[in-house]
Amino acid sequence: MPLRTETTVEYYFDNPYLYYCKEHDCLRVSESHEDSILCNGISRKSIDFFIANYIEYVLEQPELKEAFEKSAKCQLLKEATDDEGRPL
Repeated sequence: MPLRTETTVEYYFDNPYLYYCKEHDCLRVSESHEDSILCNGISRKSIDFFIANYIEYVLEQPELKEAFEKSAKCQLLKEATDDEGRPL
């Protein structure tokens, strides 16, 4: 694997809007729904992990984290099966 340089780019937002597009595995951060930054290659699993840890460590609600994780797993199972519960 080739070596890559590490780069940190810092942006400041006055009125940020975050949006995740599951069809493109892309996180979009925009300023007042105008100029935006696209972060490609971010999986739904990564977003779910971020949300679960945010709930646990920032909101300090571990019981809510467990409920979120359970809900996220149920949603993934629903998406992986047809209307009759058969795998796609």
